[in-house]
Amino acid sequence: MPNSSKRQRHARVACEPCRNRKRKCNGRQPCATCSEYDYTCYYDVGSRKKRNRNHVIKETASTQAPQTRQETSKHSPSPACSSETLPAHPMESNSGAAFVRELALKLDPLNAPEPKVFAWNIGRQMPSNFVPLPIVNIISETEMRTLAHVYFQKVHPYYGFLDHETVYKELDHRWLLSSAFEPYDVVLCGVAAMGYLFSHRRAVAAELHLVESARSALEQSSTSGLPSLTMIMGWTLRLAYLRHTASPHGAWMASCSLLHLIEASGIHLDPSSRPVLIRPPRNIDEGIRRRLVGFAQYLNTWISFDLGRSRVIIADASYMTLTSPEGSYTAEMLNLLPQSENLDPHRAADPTQLTTMLNDIIERVHTQAPSVLSQCNIVLCLFRRLRAIHSSIPSDLMCRLLQLIAKSLACSRDLANANCPWAYVANVPFQIICLLLAVDNRESLSILGDAVRTLKLVTDIYDTDTMKEAYRTAGMLIRLQQKRKNSEAKHLSDVLESNFTCPMGPEQELTVDWPQKVGSLGSLRDIMVTPSFEPFDFNELLNLDNPGFALGLVP
Repeated sequence: MPNSSKRQRHARVACEPCRNRKRKCNGRQPCATCSEYDYTCYYDVGSRKKRNRNHVIKETASTQAPQTRQETSKHSPSPACSSETLPAHPMESNSGAAFVRELALKLDPLNAPEPKVFAWNIGRQMPSNFVPLPIVNIISETEMRTLAHVYFQKVHPYYGFLDHETVYKELDHRWLLSSAFEPYDVVLCGVAAMGYLFSHRRAVAAELHLVESARSALEQSSTSGLPSLTMIMGWTLRLAYLRHTASPHGAWMASCSLLHLIEASGIHLDPSSRPVLIRPPRNIDEGIRRRLVGFAQYLNTWISFDLGRSRVIIADASYMTLTSPEGSYTAEMLNLLPQSENLDPHRAADPTQLTTMLNDIIERVHTQAPSVLSQCNIVLCLFRRLRAIHSSIPSDLMCRLLQLIAKSLACSRDLANANCPWAYVANVPFQIICLLLAVDNRESLSILGDAVRTLKLVTDIYDTDTMKEAYRTAGMLIRLQQKRKNSEAKHLSDVLESNFTCPMGPEQELTVDWPQKVGSLGSLRDIMVTPSFEPFDFNELLNLDNPGFALGLVP
């Protein structure tokens, strides 16, 4: 009998994921099942089945070690926090994937998609099977020149860490040499692979051979001694390619490896420093040095934010960009790095600081589409941070945010049509859809259609499994939002039908006799005396500094 009673009490405190999936739950926070399958563990606060939860958890917690109890309480939501507003893990506060997961759980915990980074890039689908080859055995010199032209026309203006003259000098004599793999092949393969990516909507076998040949050579040389500048450039090109085509985990690993190689090479140090154990490469252009380090740091920072992982921080790194020459926008991109680093989850930031940062980023002038999308990406992250701490955004700032969103959607469409598959061409429209659903007001929903059409355009153009999955997920989130709104509308309809027997026609006026003591709030009268049932902003009424005064409740 005692065993039966104990089993019943454990069943009473089952968390919602275990209840929905009919899994065994031990009543802890998080429970064993959720920990094993990486579910978000939460309990229905308003349910009768949770009345004994505190007693049972206290009873089970007594068997845990003090350190375990401390860690559990550290990550457990407060009793006042409902399942719909569970805070993200601090490391995940910048993560768009965590934001999507929490949004889906809020809309429908039962049908929410599993945690995943959606639309992280277009998702290049590569042919199978390859054998690493020297570049001269993969493509001809003519093809290499064509691909290099694409790279320097479409990519180099924003990733200006290569020297144009050096690349073409190496290209000129490479096809005169033997077919053995040469050290500079890692750079030429990277340039050619990026050229294929930005000129072909479907991957070809040569692209795969270029990528894998460079990877094989880079991995072999990474452990053979101090990295050369050529190897650093090859790794940087590989990271750029992975960010636009591969999984988030693979790109994160590559970004961490690159920064460790940069630290080992010493190119992150200012030339005026004189380290004892490090001898940086000589005769390196100062602008290229700073852009190499800044680009690697920028990508590692945002990949880490996306995945909720630690970023690599190099001590004494000097990577502030120089003024870009005419036709180059690398500085415009990398000048976002200081603001990006200020968003580190381990740095304390109050709502005022985040709001000021949001305003400053929106005020920046970005002239080129890839740069505008990078700007919008930071704005989306700041929105998630403010929302996580339940801080509202001023209406004028929100209006400018929505204007930047509309501009960014147009940039995504332009880049997709021009076959420039920058990663944010896919990621920013998807995250915009999630933001608009979270804001959920008339202004945000008016842009939702444009955002969905943009995501569909990118999906149709590149037709990859990654984009199809992102488009389906966006549709599912919208349907869940619609389902919830329909349920709310039905509740309102039921109240009207059961309490107001004489429904008003659309031509009738709705006037309300409000208390006379409304002070100087003349605008409030305009809100409350509303012709017909034309909708008005309830938030404007409910968010007044002193709603009691507005309603005549304060003498």
